[in-house]
Amino acid sequence: MTLAVFKNEFGGNTLPERSSLLQWVELYNENHSDVKIEIVNYLENYSTPYEALNQIKMEISAGNGPDMINFGRQYSPLDASSGIMADLYPFLQNDKSFNKQDFYYNILKAFEVGDSLYVLVPNYTIESYATTNKELVGLESMDIRQLVDAYNTLDEESILFPGETKKTVFGMICYGSLENYLDWDKGTCYFNGESFKEILHFANQFPLNLNWENDDSAKNIFMEGNALLYPVSIDSVYEITRTRMLLGETPTYIGYPFDSGYGNMAAISDLALGISSTSQNKEEAWEFLRSLLDSGFQDSIKNGLPIRVSSLEQRLEDAMQVEYDENGEKVAKEVSRFADEEPDYIYEISAEDAEALKSILYKIEHNATVDRNLYNILLEEVDYLFNDGRNVDDVADIIQNRASVYISESK
Repeated sequence: MTLAVFKNEFGGNTLPERSSLLQWVELYNENHSDVKIEIVNYLENYSTPYEALNQIKMEISAGNGPDMINFGRQYSPLDASSGIMADLYPFLQNDKSFNKQDFYYNILKAFEVGDSLYVLVPNYTIESYATTNKELVGLESMDIRQLVDAYNTLDEESILFPGETKKTVFGMICYGSLENYLDWDKGTCYFNGESFKEILHFANQFPLNLNWENDDSAKNIFMEGNALLYPVSIDSVYEITRTRMLLGETPTYIGYPFDSGYGNMAAISDLALGISSTSQNKEEAWEFLRSLLDSGFQDSIKNGLPIRVSSLEQRLEDAMQVEYDENGEKVAKEVSRFADEEPDYIYEISAEDAEALKSILYKIEHNATVDRNLYNILLEEVDYLFNDGRNVDDVADIIQNRASVYISESK
């Protein structure tokens, strides 16, 4: 039984040396004499993840591809829904040991495409924007119009976030909001609607290039409440505490702008595993994938948050306990750093911090996975607006046409 891995778009391998997944593969092989997992690194013969993935697709279509794939952060719903991956929901439904109540099941569902689930994401991060702005505080979500209205209430000293340029604002909003304009299952997109055009209008009002004249540091901008949004990636139980300390209060985690629904997004930390549609070892492959949900693996997760409720609860309980060294001094559990700034130390989290994290988790319904080719199409074509002065309607149509062709050809 083979497990395919390849480098992700952020650099590094999806299966670093002595990773928790590698150790789990070794444990599986120790406990099975009949079936062994062989790890195949497709970058040994292909220079980019995209070339490697295309090869995997051809092999699966021919019936001789890997049994499992770890897409990592290279995962694209468009690739997974193209017929190369098996739906994992039937395995979950037929697995008598699986109990929805043991997990943040909504996180699993956040990665579904249509009515199917093609990858299992056993550990994840939460991508969001935090805010203390009075126009947004208390809301559970916002649409692009609410974001624009809140921005228009800012005084002259305030900004959207540090580094605001046309391309950055457009890219950051689109990065988490793409699901608002896509139906991966049907292979359709909606980049010529009013909501997306509003993003184009909004981003176009910022400078083309960054002209940083403010002597204040990014940290001080956030501490003094002079930024509307604070980009946050919650990859540990300490991130809520770190954000509270920085902003001076527990903010509203407003997330990304969506026409409807909750804007906080689940993102792949490092693992996104699926079973190939032509595998002859589907039951054995599922046994391995299912083991990643067991407490043994979930308790050992180092990157991101565990999806098992008991594992996260234990992590929160441990983080709320103060520890002391042999001299009776508090032991720092986490260090918060901004560039060229003195670090801040976190010794414990509060019960309120723990509840804030859980309240975010239970409501998540979307994921922040991005098809890199599609995302690059948006970033390329928006230059017609930012650099060439084309009007918003024309640019939206250009993006819609090119994106539609790409999605159609990739399905």
